[in-house]
Amino acid sequence: MVEEKKNFEGKFLEKISLAQAELELRSRQWEELSKKVKLSKTSWLLPGIFSPLNTKYPLPSRPSGYTVVASDGSQIFPDRHEALPCFLINIGSVILQYGIGGKAQLKSYPKFFYGDEDRLTTWDGRRIPADSAVISEKRAVMEFEEIIRLHEVCEDKDNVLALCDGTLIFWRLEGAPLDFKAEIMNSFLNVMDRLKTMKVPIAGYISYPGSIDIINALRVGLCPEEVSYCAQCPYTDLPELPCAPIQGVSDRVLFSRVLEPGERSCLFESSSRILELYGEHTIFFFYLNVGEEISRVEIPKWVAQDNSLLNLVHTLVFDQAKKGDGYPAALIEAHEQAVVKGKDRDFFYELVKEALVRSDFKVTLSRKGLSKRSPGI
Repeated sequence: MVEEKKNFEGKFLEKISLAQAELELRSRQWEELSKKVKLSKTSWLLPGIFSPLNTKYPLPSRPSGYTVVASDGSQIFPDRHEALPCFLINIGSVILQYGIGGKAQLKSYPKFFYGDEDRLTTWDGRRIPADSAVISEKRAVMEFEEIIRLHEVCEDKDNVLALCDGTLIFWRLEGAPLDFKAEIMNSFLNVMDRLKTMKVPIAGYISYPGSIDIINALRVGLCPEEVSYCAQCPYTDLPELPCAPIQGVSDRVLFSRVLEPGERSCLFESSSRILELYGEHTIFFFYLNVGEEISRVEIPKWVAQDNSLLNLVHTLVFDQAKKGDGYPAALIEAHEQAVVKGKDRDFFYELVKEALVRSDFKVTLSRKGLSKRSPGI
């Protein structure tokens, strides 16, 4: 494995250099590339391009006082081997206020789901038990709703940033039925509407991103065809496709060659299909060098179009990352409040079982459930 990695290293460095050269070239022809990307017919995720791709923005000045509200979630999934088909979602919430009179509020809010009205969900017209995928989406909505509550109780409403761990795009909903998709999206868009009205910018922070939107755009630029139509590629008989030389490079690696600490890239628009449901809240993103790594920061369209809010996101996300040694301090604290560990899960199900026994319910566990409680060795 190590030998193969050594051999690959040199080739990969060549790919990065080629991708960087292609970025510089296409930046001089960005309008042509933007048009070609829009016309292309490919299954790749391609970005909306509105300026030269190598554009860099320096770190804006940071306000002397600001507030970050953040939330994160964790859960205990239902287990059919346990006494009751129930589950729990724990939401960690954080308010960090900086400046004169600065203070912190750290809390968590667990919610127990056990009744049919909570445990069952509508899926393609049927009522089915919520599985891990359904629970994860419901937890994500609860995290966004917690952001609104935090802003309401926040004492200082100047220079407030709402920060979320991970993407603002509900990728997994693309294959979900319309009824469940509508349930999740309606709640999320209501949160976005309220944040826009209050002029509170929200950002999704993605550490060590693996996205390749910009690399995909450069690969379209490498295609000799006027319109890239991958399903009918005329170059499949060649030893290497014209777009292949930079395949395998990520946007993160590319922008590590472009951005200095504190600098961000220009804005790009995501083209995920689920964003057709986002309306005015469609998602834009940029890459940011926080010093220790290149992160991806996602924002809704109304933040992207407001320079004052965009600059606030830029400077406060960077400052939070510095305070957290490379990862936003508010998200670190929110995770600590939210996390549910393995021993917590075991204790939770013990409480459920004991409560049932005290009320004279007959408790039955599967043999697998019993074996996990009493290991043979």
